[in-house]
Amino acid sequence: MKKQKMKKKLNIGLNLLYMNRKLSGGSITYGINLVNELALLDNYNNYIIYLNKDCENLPIKIGENFKKKILPFHNNYVYVRYFWEQLLFPFYLLNQNLDVLHSLGYVGPVFCPAKHIVSILDLNYKRHTESMSAFKRVLLGTMVKLMSIFSKSIITISNFSKEEIANELHVEKNKIIVTLLSGSSDVSYVDNSLELDLEGIYEIENEYIISFGSPSSHKNILGLISAFSIFNAKYSQYNLILVGHQHNNSELQEKIINLKLEDKVKFTGFVPDEHIFPLLKNAKLFVFPSFYEGFGIPLLDAQSAGVAVVSSNAASLPEVGGDSALYFDPNNVKEMASKFEMVLNDNDLSNRLIEKGFANRAKFSWHNTAKQTLQVYKDNV
Repeated sequence: MKKQKMKKKLNIGLNLLYMNRKLSGGSITYGINLVNELALLDNYNNYIIYLNKDCENLPIKIGENFKKKILPFHNNYVYVRYFWEQLLFPFYLLNQNLDVLHSLGYVGPVFCPAKHIVSILDLNYKRHTESMSAFKRVLLGTMVKLMSIFSKSIITISNFSKEEIANELHVEKNKIIVTLLSGSSDVSYVDNSLELDLEGIYEIENEYIISFGSPSSHKNILGLISAFSIFNAKYSQYNLILVGHQHNNSELQEKIINLKLEDKVKFTGFVPDEHIFPLLKNAKLFVFPSFYEGFGIPLLDAQSAGVAVVSSNAASLPEVGGDSALYFDPNNVKEMASKFEMVLNDNDLSNRLIEKGFANRAKFSWHNTAKQTLQVYKDNV
């Protein structure tokens, strides 16, 4: 009887040079969760994780088949990262004998001695130009275009993003693989979440609607506040809680003052991770008003916490939420306000959305993301 031939161990590089400990967001959540799940899933192949000096102690849990390689630069400016990634990083790779390099943050080295896979999560830099300077936008756009040409495969995070990448960057669809994401964590917090003194810590006294208060224009916080003002004229017992700091946005501050909502709209300031789910869980409604999302992790976080969701119908959000959310046009603040009213005046509808939310949330996991990603590595060798 012939012995079964052992499969070759792959040498896989994970390029996390884009990581910045001062920032948060979907790309950071993606990188940390994917690495953690790959470590749980695969103890056979060999991995090298490439990090900048700031991220040496990134909260990743890795096994014996994973090694870290710290490159001696600080990721304070994107230009520094690009300098290292394009001019110096390729020399680090020459003697690593990698089969695959996976660059998780939109951009990797153009000249790569291994099969290069790049994750392009969305094309937000094309859709909402106010979020970055013209120079940064052109630079990022140029680098992403080069990645679409020189990479072996592209990983993205929704079918919406796949269509955008194919159409805007003129990439063959069979080169783009979709690996759906999950929530911030796959741990269930509903039954054993931390009980918070919301009034004492965050000065929340009334029932509330909750959202995340990002300063980026595509998050549509101005529209949310306008919709809340319409809703508040009839239902003044609710507050609007925006998780995060109140940024120095004069237009936002003026809107809150002009609409006389200073006592109604509250920013939490910094919130530790362990407080997010209790804040969500105690809300009467979660609102996701964005004009653009490549995936929509907060929608799944709200559903994990057992809160009804009303969401924008833009971009990938209907793909992620399915029939478990109530949708509105993010450009129509009256329609947005009417959805608040529908859910908060109908306990049966709210409960149905919560139950559908749990079922929808169960469709997504980082284990599946990692399993699909590992298959992409194997398919490219």
